[in-house]
Amino acid sequence: MDFAKVPRDIPDGWGWFRAQSLAEELWPEDADLAVVVCFFPDPLFRRDDLSGRIPHGAVKHWSTRLDACAEVLANVGFVVEEWGVPKMPDLHGGADLVVYRLPPGITPAPRTPDALRHAQPVRPNFKAQGMTTLWRLYVALERADPPLYSHRRREDEPQSPGACVVRDVEENLWPPGTTECVLATWIPDPAYQRVPGMSAAPLGAMEHWKRGVAHLERILTRAGYEVRRRQRLWHPDTDSGATRLAYRCLPRDAPPATGTHAGRPATRPRWRTYQLTDRQEDRT
Repeated sequence: MDFAKVPRDIPDGWGWFRAQSLAEELWPEDADLAVVVCFFPDPLFRRDDLSGRIPHGAVKHWSTRLDACAEVLANVGFVVEEWGVPKMPDLHGGADLVVYRLPPGITPAPRTPDALRHAQPVRPNFKAQGMTTLWRLYVALERADPPLYSHRRREDEPQSPGACVVRDVEENLWPPGTTECVLATWIPDPAYQRVPGMSAAPLGAMEHWKRGVAHLERILTRAGYEVRRRQRLWHPDTDSGATRLAYRCLPRDAPPATGTHAGRPATRPRWRTYQLTDRQEDRT
């Protein structure tokens, strides 16, 4: 979309928000819809990348606008949470909120200090995220029997077990209380992929998928990861692959990360839920 051609009327000093999709494997438990709402501060309150200077009032701008967004979404029935270490105006160009919806009658799980711990300190988003721990997973995929890291098929191998694509997850989207979080997507062998224009996958695709996905889960478990899948079941007729969230839980004795930056937005509480007012309770 060319935003230059879209008429927008955003008052100066407000900034703006955008909702983007969130992988279903990262959705909170019981949620039937979840997105990431990204906050882009007004240019007047953005960090100068050349000098590093933070405009006066930037922290208040972030806190005010994030609180206002969370309040509006919570008042229409969404749960709004800020996972991990909050992004800050002295290190980042914007902030993110996880917004999700729960079915009627289900309340969000209470957040405890343990659930809100994080393993990594605050760091700027212009610093490349180090993939320092993912090499263990790549090695595990390569050394598995059979290996699960490429589509290449040996001449003496009648059928490939499929392939695996690993994607890093931004730290602010790691589920509470977890660390070293990745998305591992199993992709079937080309012989069992649904061809565009066909309504169903080739014969034998379901068995191939079951074996391949089970093989991936065994590799992740043996490598020391906890494995989570989305609630909606996969099927070779509708999906191009099966994704698993692989993560490690923080040890119970692990202290929270500490940072020397005091300019973090005062967005408290770290989660918001819909609260009925006395007048609304009378109407219900």
